[in-house]
Amino acid sequence: MRKQFNKKLAKKAILEFCPNGLIDGVDQIAPFQTICMFLDDNPESLSWRGKDRPTIYDIEGLKKLAGKFVNSFSRSDFPVAPNTVPDELVSIVMEIGFGYTKSACKRIKVEHQHSMGAENCVGALLERYLDSKLRAKGWACCYGEFINKIDFVYQTVDGWFALQIKNRDNSENSSSKAVRDNTDIQKWFRTFSKTGKTNWENLPSLMADCGLSECDFIAFTYRYLQREKEKIV
Repeated sequence: MRKQFNKKLAKKAILEFCPNGLIDGVDQIAPFQTICMFLDDNPESLSWRGKDRPTIYDIEGLKKLAGKFVNSFSRSDFPVAPNTVPDELVSIVMEIGFGYTKSACKRIKVEHQHSMGAENCVGALLERYLDSKLRAKGWACCYGEFINKIDFVYQTVDGWFALQIKNRDNSENSSSKAVRDNTDIQKWFRTFSKTGKTNWENLPSLMADCGLSECDFIAFTYRYLQREKEKIV
């Protein structure tokens, strides 16, 4: 007999981490339940490293997933510079190949680290922006990274719509593409790498009337980063 998913049990699991079901005024119960419902129909989409693979059919498994979901939503996406050590040979190539001075290379090295941190931040902010507009319409952002290669899920009358989000058309790795090649996962990207143009006019039809735009995303980014910066200061 097939196990039955219990939405009330999923709600109980989320309430362990946010007693009123809200974080910064944003409901966590409904999207977590939606993700668990998706896993109920698509158990192969659960991504979990190590032992003790959780299940959505008991409270302990749901708590593991809820913890990841809430921690991911609560984590700040304010930019930080990568902690990798730059390759010194890059500076030598820049000096000889492009004529930069040693002092300019030192400055650029720091600026490049900051630029990489900012670039990493944009992808996360794009998902947060979409979540802020789509959540009330029944979409669930897959916070917690326990859904394999899927960023958003939405239940339609015909089944599930699963979506990968990319910031640029060239930012997809081979594993993400391989997963989509063998499933019904759709993809949308924000910008074209060769022209810099945006791709909002080609949103999936289910998202087309949700008020999404580049101008609105920029405004969201300003608000989010200012709010997060105030928490740091």
